[in-house]
Amino acid sequence: MVRYKPERGYGFYHILGTMILYNIIIIIALIFVQSYVLISLLKVSLFVFNIYELYYILLIGTLKYDVDDEFIYINSIVKRRKIVFGDIEGYKINRGNINGIKLSGFGTNYFAIGKSVIKKIGTTSMYVTSNKNIFYLKSGDFNYAVSPTEYLKFEELLKNKNINIIDWEHKYAKDNNLHKDKSFMIPFIIVTLIVTVLTLNPFMLYLMNKLPLKMPLNFDSSFLPVEYGTGKQFAFNQMVYGVLNMAIQFCMYYASHFYAKYDKKSSKKFIYASLVIAAAFLIIQIRIIVTFR
Repeated sequence: MVRYKPERGYGFYHILGTMILYNIIIIIALIFVQSYVLISLLKVSLFVFNIYELYYILLIGTLKYDVDDEFIYINSIVKRRKIVFGDIEGYKINRGNINGIKLSGFGTNYFAIGKSVIKKIGTTSMYVTSNKNIFYLKSGDFNYAVSPTEYLKFEELLKNKNINIIDWEHKYAKDNNLHKDKSFMIPFIIVTLIVTVLTLNPFMLYLMNKLPLKMPLNFDSSFLPVEYGTGKQFAFNQMVYGVLNMAIQFCMYYASHFYAKYDKKSSKKFIYASLVIAAAFLIIQIRIIVTFR
């Protein structure tokens, strides 16, 4: 087993700095915002964001490339990817700015960790810590990118495996239907059900006279009511949240279909974001109804 270290770069510090900056912004917002609903959403966002950031900090901070007779292993403490030499059709070396669109993870002109659509090359799983010497490895319809420090030895290794420099330009299929994909449709259906309950539940309770004459409309950060209204006003208020979530689901649905052209797996993150937001609103609604009904 031979190990190739990735080229030193600023990616780790970029992601860490982004994490610190956004944590400061959200924490300041939590201090000054007095709305219970907004505070709850900010807390959910802070939790999800930090998990996402920590994953990529650990990925780029512990990244290494290992090679044996059959495989290239892209290893880190959080992920292990194995590429069969026999599946690699060829490679290309680029130097300088990374020209691409980020699908997931983090990336700038100087580093990229995650998935990106690279100009002419196509959708690529990026494990690039520096743009000094980037190896793009073509493996079927998918590509991998690495940036080993000992790039001359790495290139010699590829040539010894009869893997040569080639030029290619990937063309994407027009049909990327997500409706047949269970991992997309199941969360989409769950979001639809949650939004339906979120919208209709308070209205149905009002019609059946199961809401008190006086219901809280707004809360402070400690979940203490700061404004009261009638049961009808409460039902209407909650229906507005339901409509808002419908709009979010609609936007996320079309964002997923747009990204699916490049990578179906990355495209599903949008519908899951919609699921988290809708679930948060429903939990808040249930808590209000159970507490004050």
